[in-house]
Amino acid sequence: MAVIERKAGKKISKTEKIKSSFLTGTSYMIPVIVAGGVIQAIAKAIGGYDVANNPGTFAYLINQIGACAFFFAVPVLCASIAYTIGDRPAIGPGLAIGYLANQINAGFVGGLIGGFAVGYLISWIKKWKVPSWMTGIMPILVIPVLSTLTVGAIFQFIIGHPIAAAMTAFQNWLASLQGTSKFLLGSVMGTCWGIDFGGPVTKTAASFANALNADGIFGPTAVKMAAGMAPPLGMAIAVLLAKKKFTQGDIENGKVAVPLSLCYITEGAIPFYLNDPIRVWCATIPGSAIAGGLSMALNVESPALHGGIFVVPMMNKPLTFLFCLGVGSIITGVIYAIIKKPVETY
Repeated sequence: MAVIERKAGKKISKTEKIKSSFLTGTSYMIPVIVAGGVIQAIAKAIGGYDVANNPGTFAYLINQIGACAFFFAVPVLCASIAYTIGDRPAIGPGLAIGYLANQINAGFVGGLIGGFAVGYLISWIKKWKVPSWMTGIMPILVIPVLSTLTVGAIFQFIIGHPIAAAMTAFQNWLASLQGTSKFLLGSVMGTCWGIDFGGPVTKTAASFANALNADGIFGPTAVKMAAGMAPPLGMAIAVLLAKKKFTQGDIENGKVAVPLSLCYITEGAIPFYLNDPIRVWCATIPGSAIAGGLSMALNVESPALHGGIFVVPMMNKPLTFLFCLGVGSIITGVIYAIIKKPVETY
């Protein structure tokens, strides 16, 4: 792989640079989505789930605040990615292209592609050799105008509307899923949290859910919450059911796993996994898969990306979510309590 950057004595490949830019962009976008989602959820708690159709009310005005924050998720994603590649001159064009992606309904994918397009275009322009008198106006005039116009035109006339059509088709496909199909999708997503407890597999699935959340599809967010909270809570249940099979250290880890689960910190299951990986997988994978599958099949939605038990009241079906989480956690706990090898005593 071609190396494009050297940092702290390490060579960074193009693939690693792209991945780093993507992760930076999504990390900057998530607080915007969280703010917008939670504020809109508060508005729904005050004025009902149909609050957006009741203009003039207090709840509606609160909802508008959240909607405004939510709208900037894609522009922030686009600008952040562009910034990681093209530095400060890329922020303005990135915001503009992200806004354009929203306007033409290209959504998260449009913002993602636009961010990289702006960033790499500006990175290339900055290498141009220009007369000394142009040096000062390049970052404040030439670069922002040229990059915004070029990438904007590409979006308007070439790729923007096909991306929007693809996103609409995908959203329609999600909406058309019923029963078994929804359960299967939720199960596949949920399995990721049962595999590596906050690692790269989980982050991949979370990115998918976050992207859909940014486009106003909240079902996968509830899936990730249920599937991510089930492993540590399941381990705590296993300790409770088969206490004699665990060491004192395991028992203490089980106590800690409960608040970690409630805060949606899947890593609470890692101490058990490190000591007994295969058996833990045999318990957490089906538990998370079923929690996620039930959540998707029962149409649970969470506008908030994070928060665990603290955002459950903001979901459209809080009791149903707790049911899904409970079923997945109990399955994990019962399986592990049965297959756990007893502690050897001498």
